[in-house]
Amino acid sequence: MGRSRLIAVVLALALVGVVMVASASLPIATLRYERPSYLLVKHVVALALGLVALWGCSKIDYHVFLKIDHILLLTTLGLALLTLIPGLSVRGSWLRLPGPFQLQPTEFVKFALIVASAAFAIRKGELIKEFSQGVLPMLVVTTIAVLIALKQSDFAMAMIFLLIVLYMLFIGGARLSHLCGVLCAVIPALALLLITTPYRFSRILAFLDPFQYSTTEGYQLIQSLTALGSGGIFGRGLGESRAKLLFLPEPYNDFIFAIIGEELGLIGGLFVIGLFAYLAWEGYVIASRAPDRFGTLLASGITFTLAAQAAINIGVATGLLPVTGLTLPFISYGGSSLMISCAMVGTLLNIAQRGSHEDISRLWGRDRRPSLPRSRYAGGVTAR
Repeated sequence: MGRSRLIAVVLALALVGVVMVASASLPIATLRYERPSYLLVKHVVALALGLVALWGCSKIDYHVFLKIDHILLLTTLGLALLTLIPGLSVRGSWLRLPGPFQLQPTEFVKFALIVASAAFAIRKGELIKEFSQGVLPMLVVTTIAVLIALKQSDFAMAMIFLLIVLYMLFIGGARLSHLCGVLCAVIPALALLLITTPYRFSRILAFLDPFQYSTTEGYQLIQSLTALGSGGIFGRGLGESRAKLLFLPEPYNDFIFAIIGEELGLIGGLFVIGLFAYLAWEGYVIASRAPDRFGTLLASGITFTLAAQAAINIGVATGLLPVTGLTLPFISYGGSSLMISCAMVGTLLNIAQRGSHEDISRLWGRDRRPSLPRSRYAGGVTAR
């Protein structure tokens, strides 16, 4: 059964995450909080809440999102805007919560954009092929989300927002020429943003030649590559990382894959990559078997987002991409990311529960005929 396999691979990733956060966070937690298990306990609490969210979303009919997509989007964007108020935010990206916990609203904006884009494509139907009605409205919403992320100095999250919406518009049926035009306009703007922001431009230079910037912007990448290289085929052994001993910044978060490679070696790294590849495969199978177009779009968007974020994180740790601040889904320390990733998988499970065998061509918009013609949610256009 596809559902049981999906649950198994997510639990496997979560288990790897618990083990690696326990190992990677111990020195820093001991130094900063004088409690070796401090970060691990918070991670386990977040995982427990995430599993509750996974269970809850697996029980809620995903068609409900067609009714509340606007509310979901406005709420998450509103929470993200609150982080711009100094008294309510922590380091400009997290909202203060009671106790030691914090919330990163932009993580929830990701899911809201997937839902809103899928619902938008269903309502527009063939009108999505028109730029003014099919592409422009979602670009306006995306621009707001991107600007909030950039204001938080979170360039990586801004890029994730843009990738999500462009992908959703593509599989939703928007004209490729329109999307290419958008990219032609966006790429120069992003390049200008990188060039005119000193620390971002320094990261690009350090990516091209990290050893020339070994004590500044290239330091993280050099330490990550050193950790990966020292792990060899089989690794130093669980808990034996040297990079986590205050050499590699964020060893339990953005660069946790480097610790995996150091302690578990190439074998461990390939195992994790294989789990993500299998997760992506199962997600797209669920999308291709969804009972209606909305389920197909929603499942495909969730799968793309999880796979893209994992690929970017691993690409950064291995030196294939410039340094960014994205977490590795289900594995990195970070409660908001972990909880929303689990909630998205729960939605995938709900779609799988209602799915049936369909031709995968529906995923790319070549067949808009609904599988459930009597359902008020099925079909090319749904009005409210």
